Amino acid sequence: MILIFIAGVLWGTIGIFVKELNSLGASSEQICFLRMFSGFLIMFAAAIAKNKKNFFEINKKTLLICAGLGLISHGFFNICYTASIKLNGMGIACVLMYSAPVFTAIASGIFFHEKISGLKIFALVLNIFGCIFTVTGGKIFNNSGLSLSGILAGLGTGFCYGMAAIFGKAGEKTDAFIISAYSYFFAALFLLIFNTPGLENINLKILGTGFLYGLIPTSLAYIAYYNGLKKIKDTSKVPVIASIEPIAAILIGMIIYNEQVEAANFLGIAVVFLSIVIMVKAK
Repeated sequence: MILIFIAGVLWGTIGIFVKELNSLGASSEQICFLRMFSGFLIMFAAAIAKNKKNFFEINKKTLLICAGLGLISHGFFNICYTASIKLNGMGIACVLMYSAPVFTAIASGIFFHEKISGLKIFALVLNIFGCIFTVTGGKIFNNSGLSLSGILAGLGTGFCYGMAAIFGKAGEKTDAFIISAYSYFFAALFLLIFNTPGLENINLKILGTGFLYGLIPTSLAYIAYYNGLKKIKDTSKVPVIASIEPIAAILIGMIIYNEQVEAANFLGIAVVFLSIVIMVKAK
């Protein structure tokens, strides 16, 4: 649980790097690609240093898991999330991304025959409402004129995010450094082909910030995430525990960017914490 929690906190720092890269003039396509490509370079070097020959002795099943993880949970995720933000804004996009626990719970029941108890369902519902209030202060309910395409893209983001736990659990016997390196490679290749980043405005500051983006909320976060997955029996619990991410993002916004936080946001934070406690105890 602690490692998944740490991964969520590290993901909460994503906004720092995205804001900085935007201010440096990087496009959304470049930001997505830099994250995955930098992550690949970092994890490739780490995996070679740690595993040496074993890195290249990967079986077909594990390679397929890494491909699915890279293409769906990293590559297609970034495209859906970018589209969702453009069409409906950051707040709505983030809330729809946290439909992920529902997709994970359904897939866990199908692929791992995991029992989804009434208490788990209650925790899932609490978690979704908690995330809504944490991110938007409940104002999503007053939002009219939402784009249907944006909603579908947002749900696609939730699906891709939710599948990360499924692919990760399927490949839990593989070293976390190896699965990260291969999945980032497939993600970077996918984004290079289908979400061409271009080279305009690229400079050393962008590359340096992109490297840190690939290190902190990417490589380090997913190493914690994959190692945490190995210690949790019920996969459906994982995205709920990782939902500490929006709380970390809100607190970072308050501390670093002096962003205003209302009572409804704090209510959401409390509900998210409650949902995590309930999900951890649920059987």
